[in-house]
Amino acid sequence: MRFKNFVMPLLVLLWNAPVYAEVTTFNPVKRVEATLVLDGSTLTIGVKGDTHAESRTIDFEAIKELHIQIDDFNFDGMKDFAVWQIDDGMGTYTIHRIFVYQPEAVFFKEILPDCGDGFVNLRIESRQKALVSTYWEMNEAKSCMTTFPQR
Repeated sequence: MRFKNFVMPLLVLLWNAPVYAEVTTFNPVKRVEATLVLDGSTLTIGVKGDTHAESRTIDFEAIKELHIQIDDFNFDGMKDFAVWQIDDGMGTYTIHRIFVYQPEAVFFKEILPDCGDGFVNLRIESRQKALVSTYWEMNEAKSCMTTFPQR
């Protein structure tokens, strides 16, 4: 019954999504489907598995267009996603919010960098298994390397 209570609203959401809404569907792991509906500055995340289904909405404070990127951001073999935009000021750097798949919760959790307030000018360093971003300290740009514990 709980599954039906999730699926019907999600189907209605997808059916009624405005033409300009961006819909992305992917499988973070086998037998789990994630649907992302990006409508302006609002993102609706729907995740359904064999025994679990959940939906959440996140509002972004963004003026410029948002984009979705699917990747394995924490190098655990599961697909994650990021929502990114060009900064609202001069448009000189990118800002990413990263959401990694949590199999125990059958949902995504937002992660933060090891330094600074956010992932700015993100680079994925697969060989080092790290996310490299920029942060500022005393008006000086510095590099931040975010790593993840080995599983």
